[in-house]
Amino acid sequence: MTPGGPLRGWPLWWRLVLISAMWATSFPVVRLAARSMPPFALSAGRAAVAVLLLVVFGLLTGALRMERWNWRAGLVIGTTNGWLPNCLTAFALLTLAAATVALIQSATPLFVALLAFLFLPGERPGPRTLAGMAVGFAGIGVILGPSALLGAGAGLLAGAVMLVVALSYATGTVYVRRTRPGGALALAAGQQGVSALGALALALAFEPLSGFDQPWEVWAAVAWAGVFGSAVPVTLFLSLAQRARATDAAMTGYLQPGFAALFGAMLLGEWPEPRVMLGGLVVLLGVWLATGGQGRGQ
Repeated sequence: MTPGGPLRGWPLWWRLVLISAMWATSFPVVRLAARSMPPFALSAGRAAVAVLLLVVFGLLTGALRMERWNWRAGLVIGTTNGWLPNCLTAFALLTLAAATVALIQSATPLFVALLAFLFLPGERPGPRTLAGMAVGFAGIGVILGPSALLGAGAGLLAGAVMLVVALSYATGTVYVRRTRPGGALALAAGQQGVSALGALALALAFEPLSGFDQPWEVWAAVAWAGVFGSAVPVTLFLSLAQRARATDAAMTGYLQPGFAALFGAMLLGEWPEPRVMLGGLVVLLGVWLATGGQGRGQ
């Protein structure tokens, strides 16, 4: 890695693995909590835990006092990588298993490659990348199954919702890479604050207040998602997205499904169906083509 150049090699990969593993724990944990807690309330609680942790940590260490707050970036990232995907993911997990949701979300790098063509001239995709995008979306069709492809079943809606989630995350990744809006801790705290307020507004508008009245086990799951599924990996990812190519940073989506399948089996006893695994392999092949088809000099 040259000084000032994008992260590559081991410095890139250990960050990708760590971020992906922590983020992946949120899929089965949120699915567990969503059995009794409405999705908007769950997302608001998750973000509130995250912003509280980040602010307390930042004040105790003095890190926040040394960083400049970028409220515009906080609003953008708080929407694209905050309340919108969190609420939609919680909704999708009411229908789909944790591993299935993670596999569909692994299409994020495909959307990043598409958006890079429009907004990151130095990282524009070539023919192999475009072919990878087509393969990846074919894999998503395999994951959802024949009933979804024929327009029947709740799986189609949940799958479409997760594609919106993938596009939302991709938009935030490209925005951060393009604008490089500043310190990761302040940016993550602002993002989670916006996420908490956005999800809370939706919860108050569309869900009963009793949705927040949950046993401690549910709140423990929400707290886990807030700390290890939001605060820590989001801060690490926002730092990574400013130091690595957008398509490389988005590879966290490529690595999450395996971890999500493992954690889903451990916590919920959910083992992915063979069709889902086959579709996941097709998606990951598409991601490999899309991200590996660009020259390193770009």
